Amino acid sequence: MDWPNHIKNLAKNGIDPSGNYVIFQLGSYPWQSPVEATSGSGILHEAQHEVFNTMDGVASYSIFPSGFARQKNRELNRKDVRIYEMDSEVPEYSHPDGHRWAGVSKEYVNRFIADHEKMVYDYMLEIENTFEAGSEIQLFIAHHTCINSIIAKRVMEKRAANGYSVPPIVIFLHGTAMKMMVNELREVSLIESGEMAPTDRKWPSTFHEQLTALGVFDDCSKPGNANLAYAISEENMEVFSELFPRFDKDRFILANPGFNSCFVPRPQMKLEDVLKEANLKHLGLTKEKTYDLRTDYKHMIVFVGQFVGWKRIDAVLRAARIWETEFGNELLTLIVGKQKKEYNIELQNLNESLGNKNTCFVGPLMQPELAKLFAAASVCTFPSKAEPFGMVLIEALACGVPVVGADSGGPRDFMTKDVGYLVPESDDIEVFSEHLANVVIRAIKEDWKTKMSDECIKVAAPFSNTKKTKQLLEDTQKLIARGL
Repeated sequence: MDWPNHIKNLAKNGIDPSGNYVIFQLGSYPWQSPVEATSGSGILHEAQHEVFNTMDGVASYSIFPSGFARQKNRELNRKDVRIYEMDSEVPEYSHPDGHRWAGVSKEYVNRFIADHEKMVYDYMLEIENTFEAGSEIQLFIAHHTCINSIIAKRVMEKRAANGYSVPPIVIFLHGTAMKMMVNELREVSLIESGEMAPTDRKWPSTFHEQLTALGVFDDCSKPGNANLAYAISEENMEVFSELFPRFDKDRFILANPGFNSCFVPRPQMKLEDVLKEANLKHLGLTKEKTYDLRTDYKHMIVFVGQFVGWKRIDAVLRAARIWETEFGNELLTLIVGKQKKEYNIELQNLNESLGNKNTCFVGPLMQPELAKLFAAASVCTFPSKAEPFGMVLIEALACGVPVVGADSGGPRDFMTKDVGYLVPESDDIEVFSEHLANVVIRAIKEDWKTKMSDECIKVAAPFSNTKKTKQLLEDTQKLIARGL
């Protein structure tokens, strides 16, 4: 697409007198590609960017980071996207081990912020200079509560000092950055009470302290501060309000994630055919342990998620021991997701010690591949503890498949007994896992997929990404029109 010519002819819906409503988005995670796995927030950022650019009178531009420069600007070759090419993995917010924002050095953080400040500032001016009519960026969306909030504030201060406009800033509260800051505060409290030694901290970062000192979330009417916040669930709002109580609660917009168009029912596709086409391999701890999956299973259970503790993959593995005993070699369990080395070793050792024979780790998959597996599954299970929203549950439902999750967090906003089940929370992993297993066994024996498929599709329908993104922009414009 010839973007300069495209954006000059966009204004058809009267959103802005100059003819263009221009959105700038700053992402925290890479967009999904065959060479780089990502998080749900990365997938959501890309999906919303693309929908914005199908809307009359709207143009979206984005920056996202890519680890080890796996995705490169010269290969992407798009005028509406820039990649921050990193020489390391993109740090994650919620993982308690490995390469995470809580564990990187201050020098690393400062360099990341400085690089982004320059890149964002320059790209914004480049975008604005493509408009003959002198249109300016009218909305800045910073994904995640943490580092991008700091970058946005610094960029806007620089723009103001140089006489450029300062657009409203929206902070997208995806959830995992807030989990990190909750952990930061918890450990500070434990240290202050003498219950933890400073040297024992797993979350030594000080992002909450920095954001509080900068006042990013204090005065929502001040240009350069966070003026609005997109919350992916009601609970998401509550957690953020506890972290930053001075943020105006009237500035929240509920921004449930949506599913992409590849997630559709495929009743004509048989499980055996899907598995043959997918050509999946169990990715063991060593190449010697990698093997092809059988394709003659009668039932399949799918889990998808990051390899982090709160996703509770360990509960799925413990539950698999029970349902494998019930169904034997007729049932396949797939663990789909990016395999972090240390945690992968821990989980695969657990899987082996439990004696699971048909529970396989297949690594990350692109969304179209995942959609086919969802549609062929008997049931999908995502038992995360306090999941911020639960987009994977919505994606599975859109494929006409019942889901089993945990009775906490975002899934409570949309789950009903007619599309699956939410397992009661328990701090006892064995109790929780047994309950999870019993529900999944019942779902297969009672053929929930056949009985619930129509209702699953119905519940998911309002969450299509196209509908959600268009509604989100409409809600944003209404709130901005009331005055910031």
